[in-house]
Amino acid sequence: MPDPRDRLDALEHAKLTARTDIRKVLTRLIDEFGVRPREIDRAMDHVDDTISDLLWEVENGYRHEIEDA
Repeated sequence: MPDPRDRLDALEHAKLTARTDIRKVLTRLIDEFGVRPREIDRAMDHVDDTISDLLWEVENGYRHEIEDA
């Protein structure tokens, strides 16, 4: 089983990748429908919260494993 630090790093990378991918999709809406960039930033605030909520338990588990090691 990989080290919990490696899993935590992989999780952080996955979170960043997900945010980047979602922002790309939302940015296409700017181009296609004239959505104001400020609205994309506001939507991304919700996306960030959702990703954090979704993965909080997993991330917290890795942190506990690191502390216990």
